[in-house]
Amino acid sequence: MAQTISHRAGWDADAESVYRVLVDGDYLQARLAELGGKDPALVERTVDDSGARLKLRHSVAVEFLPGVIKRFTGGDLVLDRVETWTPEDGGYRGTFEVTVRGLPGKLTGKQSLHDVEGGSQSSVDGSAEVPVPFVAGKIESIVNEQVGGLLDAEDEFTRRWMAQH
Repeated sequence: MAQTISHRAGWDADAESVYRVLVDGDYLQARLAELGGKDPALVERTVDDSGARLKLRHSVAVEFLPGVIKRFTGGDLVLDRVETWTPEDGGYRGTFEVTVRGLPGKLTGKQSLHDVEGGSQSSVDGSAEVPVPFVAGKIESIVNEQVGGLLDAEDEFTRRWMAQH
């Protein structure tokens, strides 16, 4: 059975300002350098009036992984993440997909960023599915935990970036 992930963040800036930061190449490179683990990469970045498509690579060092994950990956946990954003009234809506090298399954879902009184609100809602009998729930839980922690760290990094730029 798939496990869900839900993440919310409030911003003091309007959705347009936050979006411009989230898809900015310099910001993405800096965020990956700080939070992306070993050999992070901005694999693809396409931004135009119709929205954005981003492909990023992150990793989690093998020493921080439980044995059940190590059995499948044989090393670091490498996350390939694709995000899309499309403008809509008062904000942006999009999708995300995270695949983990060496693990079957993926984490997929929807994301949004909308204006609210006093700023904006972002949300990420998705589910992890790992079709491996007996250990699927454990692996899904670990993937959700790692992605949830990454989203929290990215929010913190974004706040610092916005305050400094």
